[in-house]
Amino acid sequence: MLTETTGRTAQDLAIELEGLQAVDWASVWAGPPQGGSPEFRAWCARYGWEPQTVERNLVVRTPTGGRLTFESGGFWNPVESLSHYGWQVRAGAAQENPAVLDLAARTWPEYLTEATSVLGAPAWTGSWDAEDFPEPPAPGYWPDREFRMKTRRPYRFVYWAGAVSGTGSGPAEPFVVLSQSIAFPTWAADMPGASAISLEVHPPVEVLRALR
Repeated sequence: MLTETTGRTAQDLAIELEGLQAVDWASVWAGPPQGGSPEFRAWCARYGWEPQTVERNLVVRTPTGGRLTFESGGFWNPVESLSHYGWQVRAGAAQENPAVLDLAARTWPEYLTEATSVLGAPAWTGSWDAEDFPEPPAPGYWPDREFRMKTRRPYRFVYWAGAVSGTGSGPAEPFVVLSQSIAFPTWAADMPGASAISLEVHPPVEVLRALR
């Protein structure tokens, strides 16, 4: 039996993206104040974020029930990206792997449509083996060609540049990446597979370099 583990929908993703429109990105990239301080509580409360953990990377729950992880290498600042899982399905047995692939193929267009309804037309969208797959603006923003050819990750991919303006606008506007992964066992006959759709938000390269 296939099991979806996030309890989220494509419509939920659209709502999360709408919420990000109100974010002051310059403040986010600089990193949160010290955990537990009044300044930290005010920083989170500004967007209705509820801290879930302050160990290494900050994890918050959004007003709509989603989870955002502030990836920062465990040092809190600068924040190198925000990540959010919008969908994840797991097979209970290897014989269900074809169903994982079928469901993944049917689910991706739903999430792409909802994201586009908020962010507009993307800068690029396609699959892992596309000849014109864009190289990342900096290492870590998304996998390079060598990694993709070995792992088929991301299996499906779309990104926007400057589509989430926020209150900071200008040079702090982020790259927004939506990608689908297919776990390697999904192509095997002896292990149960899985698939996930994840959202990542990255600062412009020049902003990240200035904060380091």
